[in-house]
Amino acid sequence: MRELRGTEVVAEDLRRLYHDLNGSRRYPVKFRYAFEQYIYKSQQLTETMRKEFKFLTGDSWAANKYPGWNAYTEILKALRNATYHGYPLALHGCALAIYEGEEFATDLKPLDELDLVRGYRVMASTFLIEMPFDEEVVPMSAGYPLKYPLGAKTHSYPIKEFVSYELTWCLLEAGVRSATKKAGTVDSVKIVLHSYPALKGYIEYYERTLDEFGIQS
Repeated sequence: MRELRGTEVVAEDLRRLYHDLNGSRRYPVKFRYAFEQYIYKSQQLTETMRKEFKFLTGDSWAANKYPGWNAYTEILKALRNATYHGYPLALHGCALAIYEGEEFATDLKPLDELDLVRGYRVMASTFLIEMPFDEEVVPMSAGYPLKYPLGAKTHSYPIKEFVSYELTWCLLEAGVRSATKKAGTVDSVKIVLHSYPALKGYIEYYERTLDEFGIQS
């Protein structure tokens, strides 16, 4: 049985962390630990490539030649720098709640026509407190009184709720803000969803480069 190369081990770690993150959104402490490892492994990947590529080919690995880096992988770099320099990773819990396309008594203007056509509306909420050690997310979306009650139905309650986590102000002020502005998000789930395909492409690019040197997996 062939021994796995270091880059193959890190690549598999990242793949598993990607799936762990998608499956642990309702478990804050699990999500945070996995996200922290994901940030670390994304850096370890390049460091392992440099060492391994030099050993296998005698040439230096040039990560900047990979054309697939994006604004989300830049956020990972900024987060690595911030956490390395003493800013522990902490996140704000947030949720996107899906309601039926009904007008609430609290609405100050008519419901958007798009909400009426598609039959549902989305309400976002954020805790604005750090959740570093919470084991589970407590359902956070409230019922809204209807502007036009239908018989016994006086309130609208969420049909579905999606949990996510936003980067805290402390991290943003520690040098991460400029990267998040380019990506247009501070949502850690979006960062993972959009950075992993780039990292996966980076791994494939590395393997193709090894093939050019006649080194097979």
